[in-house]
Amino acid sequence: MIVQHLIHHLRNKVHPILTATKQPPMILPTVIRQMLSTSSVVCRKAVIKREEYFLQKDNIPAGFNIIYRAPMQHYLSASNIVTSFSFLAISGISAFTFLKDFHNIVVPFEIEFATLTANETDLVYFLGFFLLVNVVIRIMVNRYPLRIYRNGKQYLAVFEGQLPLVTKQLNFQQGDVTPVPPGGVLPWQESRYKINDKQVLLLEDYFRTPSEINTMMKPQNLDDE
Repeated sequence: MIVQHLIHHLRNKVHPILTATKQPPMILPTVIRQMLSTSSVVCRKAVIKREEYFLQKDNIPAGFNIIYRAPMQHYLSASNIVTSFSFLAISGISAFTFLKDFHNIVVPFEIEFATLTANETDLVYFLGFFLLVNVVIRIMVNRYPLRIYRNGKQYLAVFEGQLPLVTKQLNFQQGDVTPVPPGGVLPWQESRYKINDKQVLLLEDYFRTPSEINTMMKPQNLDDE
C-alpha cells in the first residue's frame, strides 16, 4: 500500500511536467523566434552604436559608413608609443656620445666582459640592431589601416599617426587600390595592397562584406558601364 501510494504521488507530480513538455511543439518555435529576433535587434543596435562611436572619434564627414575595422588596434598604439620613445632614447644617446667622447663617459657600475656594451663597437651594433627593429615596426604600423569608411565611390582610411595617440587620414577613390605581388621579408604577403603610391596591409576577413574589397579595387569606368 505504501509503495502504491508513493507511485500515485509521483505520478501526480510528474504528469503536469510531462504534459507541459508535450504541449508546445508550436509554442517553442515561436518563443525561439522571438528570442532570436530580440537578440538580433540588440546586436544591430550595438553595431550602430559602435559605428557612431568611431565616426565621431575619427571625425569622419557625414555620409560615410565604416566598411573595414582591423583588429589589434591597442597593440598598434602600444607599438607606436614604444617605438617613439625608443627613437627619442636613441637620439638622446647618440647626441650625448657625440658631444662627449665615449671613453670619457663615467659609468656608475662595472661592466662585465662579453656584455652588449662591453666596448664601443658592441654598443654601436646593439643600437643599430635596436634601431632596425624599431624601423620595421614603424613600417608595419604605417601600412596598417585601422578603419576604412566609404561614401559611394569615395573612401577614407584611418592610420596611426607619426606621433602617439594621433591618427592620420588618407582619402582615395574607387579603383585606386591594387594588389601588390608577394616579396620582401615582411609578414602578411597575401594582404599587401597599394593605394595610389602608398603600400598598405588589408586583412580581407575584417571587411564588412567580402565584396567590399572587390568593389574598392574595381575601376570606376567599368562600374559606370
